[in-house]
Amino acid sequence: MAKLKQRPDGYYCAWYKGKQFLGKTEPEAKKKRDDYKYECEHGIEQVEPITVFELCEKWLPVAKAGAAKTTYNQYATIMEKMTSIIGDKYVSAVTPGDIKKIWVSYTGKSQSYINKASFLYKSFFQYAMENGHCRFNPVLSDSAKPHKGSKGTHRILTKEEISLIESVPHRVQTAAMFMLKAGLRRGEILALEKSDIHNERIYISKAVRFVNNRPEIDETKNESSIRSVPLFAPLKPFIDDIEKYILPDANGELCSETAFQRAWSSYMHTLSVKAGHKIDFRPHDLRHTFVTSCRDKNIDIHICMEWCGHTSERMILAIYDHTSEKREKKAINAMNK
Repeated sequence: MAKLKQRPDGYYCAWYKGKQFLGKTEPEAKKKRDDYKYECEHGIEQVEPITVFELCEKWLPVAKAGAAKTTYNQYATIMEKMTSIIGDKYVSAVTPGDIKKIWVSYTGKSQSYINKASFLYKSFFQYAMENGHCRFNPVLSDSAKPHKGSKGTHRILTKEEISLIESVPHRVQTAAMFMLKAGLRRGEILALEKSDIHNERIYISKAVRFVNNRPEIDETKNESSIRSVPLFAPLKPFIDDIEKYILPDANGELCSETAFQRAWSSYMHTLSVKAGHKIDFRPHDLRHTFVTSCRDKNIDIHICMEWCGHTSERMILAIYDHTSEKREKKAINAMNK
């Protein structure tokens, strides 16, 4: 029998009736082909032909059960990335090499996001196996493992950056102050209205998410994100200038994703001109700075969790709480004494 050719990705490929069978070795590929051939010749039930896109449309409603709306939306985004790359392939024909192509599109993503995508893809193909659409889970193959994602990419702002936010006028300044001094997320800021601020507190119950650049009011990230935060003194001077939304578009309505990005870019430019050198930080860095500031001021961690909308101390300590210069100086002074 003719020898099989080895593909550039190292796999051997055998064919039968238009179907390909891959193996790390030539005997493995031939065995898969011969097993399939035997099943065909003996009338053993074959996998049902269905594309990745078609099965995804069936699977997503199953995954939706019990999931919060925002969680489901993230599921849909992750699955859409997969279907954009291999959606036209039959589920039974998906290979570890195909999964590897998907991971290439995750370059630059965080480790936590990659872990979430990996879990979903494994669950999807497990569902496919259980319903007779494929015989193995390609995501579980050693050659289909994703790359390591980035960790700890957010940072706390410097004293200079904080001073610039507090003192330099700009249409984004109010939104930046609310993120810096109250720990609000970008989506929460964009959905926040003046009417949500009363009785010396900021009431957070909704957030903006973008769908094809358009803003839509949605639920907060999770149930614990529905909260109220004290209206701290540094924020009070900004209240009178708010008409409806904290950061509206040019027409006074909700910002689109593009409108926000342009406004933020303009804000970074204004701060850079004032500083005399490049200033560049991301909206979520302000939330990290808020948490670190709370910890520097010895705010009880459970109060900090309530203000940030978290149910886990680990989330505060492992992700948001950065060691600051101020805290290190306190530690050094304590040790010197």
